[in-house]
Amino acid sequence: MRMNQSSLILSVALLVVGIQASSLGAQQSGIIEPKSTVLSVNPFGLMFDLFNAELERVVSPTSTIGFGGSGLFGGGDEGSIGDLEYLNADVFWRYYPSGTPLQGWMFGVKTGITNVDAEGTYWGYGFDFNRSWLLGPEGKFYMGLGLGLKRLYKTGGSCSYSCMRYIPTFRIVNVGIAL
Repeated sequence: MRMNQSSLILSVALLVVGIQASSLGAQQSGIIEPKSTVLSVNPFGLMFDLFNAELERVVSPTSTIGFGGSGLFGGGDEGSIGDLEYLNADVFWRYYPSGTPLQGWMFGVKTGITNVDAEGTYWGYGFDFNRSWLLGPEGKFYMGLGLGLKRLYKTGGSCSYSCMRYIPTFRIVNVGIAL
């Protein structure tokens, strides 16, 4: 899979701007409404040919559910991201012990699939420990960081102990918009 880096950056920027524009109509003057959804990406990862994006939604006073995806791109021609070497998609549940979903310390569990280009597809489960903030006068700017661990199992075919793997997961810094 070949993709121009500037096209990827432009696509993400247009998505964020479109979501921001659609939320402007719902604002009420002087009242900061509780946020129920966050869309975030890791802008620093693009410098290292890594893409990460998450969508997280509040489901109770202490928890959220969401979907996250990431990809790692290998070397390619000058000016392009290159071939996709790693692709990951997870669903997750996060618990906020402070009772302020989308803000503060959280512990989460996740499950999903990981495809490694040279090795195949793995199913896995794991956990995350993160910290997030809603910033700005209306609490619309989101920033989150964290780490975790995921255990992978090879899907399909015969599998021995060597098919089981552990991979660390890092959010580095995700930034985004809270709606």
